[in-house]
Amino acid sequence: MKKKTWIAILTVSIVVLLGIGIGVKMKMDKKDSNLENQRTAAIGVKKIQPGVQKIHFTAEGGIDGGGDWSANAELVVNGKRYEEILTKDGLGVGDDLPEGNTGTTTPVKVVYSDKSEEVIK
Repeated sequence: MKKKTWIAILTVSIVVLLGIGIGVKMKMDKKDSNLENQRTAAIGVKKIQPGVQKIHFTAEGGIDGGGDWSANAELVVNGKRYEEILTKDGLGVGDDLPEGNTGTTTPVKVVYSDKSEEVIK
């Protein structure tokens, strides 16, 4: 009887540990995916919006009700701060940005939701 109990406890322990491992891996993959999407969005904004100096992602981002990825971000454009929701394609919705679609030719500082930083040239 004791042997069966130990085997059952061992089996349950292995299943729990595997579940935890899979959950951690999925969370890491999701985080990496969000950071990749943030970088893609930042590049899209830089290609479209003139005068961008800084993009700071204030949220990790995720899939919305429509099935599209988006994340909240603060943009500094020509020295003024704007609240935006960015998509993988770049600009989504938010404050009215200055007119133009010539893009930004100067480097743009990007602060990701995990606080890591990059300068996109």
